[in-house]
Amino acid sequence: MARDEQYALTRQSSSTLRIQRQLVLLLVVLAAALPYSPTLDDYFVQDDFGVVGLLSSKPAGYFPRWFVSPWMEDIWGDPPDEIRPFPAVTYQVAALGGAASPVANHAINIGFHAVNAVLVFRIAETVAGLSLGPAAFAALAFALLPMQAESVAWVTGRVDSMPACFYLASFLLFHHWRTRPRASIYLWSVVLYFIALFTKQNAVTLPVALVLYDAIVAKRPLRPTWTWLRPYVPFVLLTLGYLALRYALFGEVAREGRLDAERFDLFRDNLSIHLRRMVFGEPGLKLAGWNAAVRVGVAAVIVFAIAAFSKTRERGAMFRPAMYFLIVWIALGVLPTVVAGYGSPRHMYLASVGWALALGAALDVFWHAPFRAVMKPLGAVLACAVVVFYGLQLRGEVRRWGVRSDVSRRVVVDIEREAIAAPPGTLIIIDPPQRSSSFAVPHALRPPFTATDIPSRVSVISHSSIHCCAANFWEPYTRGTMREWLANPARPPVIALRWNQDTGELFRLRENEDSFLRTLIPVLLEAKDVTELDRMILNISSGLVVKSSP
Repeated sequence: MARDEQYALTRQSSSTLRIQRQLVLLLVVLAAALPYSPTLDDYFVQDDFGVVGLLSSKPAGYFPRWFVSPWMEDIWGDPPDEIRPFPAVTYQVAALGGAASPVANHAINIGFHAVNAVLVFRIAETVAGLSLGPAAFAALAFALLPMQAESVAWVTGRVDSMPACFYLASFLLFHHWRTRPRASIYLWSVVLYFIALFTKQNAVTLPVALVLYDAIVAKRPLRPTWTWLRPYVPFVLLTLGYLALRYALFGEVAREGRLDAERFDLFRDNLSIHLRRMVFGEPGLKLAGWNAAVRVGVAAVIVFAIAAFSKTRERGAMFRPAMYFLIVWIALGVLPTVVAGYGSPRHMYLASVGWALALGAALDVFWHAPFRAVMKPLGAVLACAVVVFYGLQLRGEVRRWGVRSDVSRRVVVDIEREAIAAPPGTLIIIDPPQRSSSFAVPHALRPPFTATDIPSRVSVISHSSIHCCAANFWEPYTRGTMREWLANPARPPVIALRWNQDTGELFRLRENEDSFLRTLIPVLLEAKDVTELDRMILNISSGLVVKSSP
């Protein structure tokens, strides 16, 4: 009878835990999705126009060609050294509902983020060995980190959340294979790594992550034997094959030709910003630069070390996975940014998994510390404070992306209206806000975003940051456009447009309102270099357009 009662209690406990886990998974998905629900109808901004315009126009059978060619072709002036067939195909799928509609693209972004949050929860439970509450906290922290907004709210930001999804899934399956050796589990881990590689090149760090996971977390000693090496061989071969393909296509394996002292200095400065942004939110607590970031990292290591040794021997084993994710995972996530050449919050999307899991491990310390009746509620309060802190900042970030999208939509509508109303050949000088329209022209002025091909009807020029391509492409395009306008015997008019970056309010100046506007074009052509030409175009909008009436 006692055995039956024990069995019944065990089944009841298992059922309760299963229900709790399901509720936690629902909470994690909602935390990842609901804050971004306002972005579903957000319009395209910045690079979105070029990416969506190009990829949505490709035929259904184009997919295999993206494995052997740059996915962006030459729409940015020079073909990028990026082989990304799997992100490319998602834009084709999104375009099935209409390429000009952003809804499907935003839904895909939110979906990837929600799946990633669930994967973080599963890794927290199984790899890091966290209890249900701390594992849920890790997933919630990851889902609500303010720095994730660029990867989720911005359509093009998918290029970092998507590879993270396959990277995390491959890592998690490798761990499951180590605990339950089944060929199918291992095979799927390899397949998902293949997809991650051809989603973004930063996935090349996974083989190292697996080796160090085995050595640090699973405590498998490094041995120069075939038995030890065999599980990593498919991952290494895929990596070598992928890097060889990059060399064959681009002449470089990992942009190594760009590595110099200046690039390392830039990486160091960006890293300081990345770490502050990841830990303290967006735009990051202003600490005293790189040295402060190092101090924060060292302090975190010391705290975890003291916490681990203050626990029982059984729970002290959690110290290894905590250190693995806090140090190794973040380092591997950051390392590829050394060749990026610029700092962006989305570059830390994968690395932020390590920070989230470290936070979960910290809560687990409170969950199992002595004086649990006091420490566990205290830990819960601190965890809730972190979630609220991140959540409030994330709300502000999502709202800012919404403003950018609203302004971007107004810019495209206003330019199209002006172009249709103006005589053919009109020269339109535009100055939209950079944070909504960088790299957007001329892609945003063509179908599917406009009903007509605006550059074929009128001439549109801007300062360099709004143009799609680098300055060495922008300058000849801009000078050539102005010369063509001057040579037109019909003497079409000039219009200058500028928008308020917060409201999208349009400031307009037409030639019939200020005849001086026409005389500025020959002056612009006399600019001696790119910098001066850029400055003079900006002066037109700031000095003339902003003073005009809307």
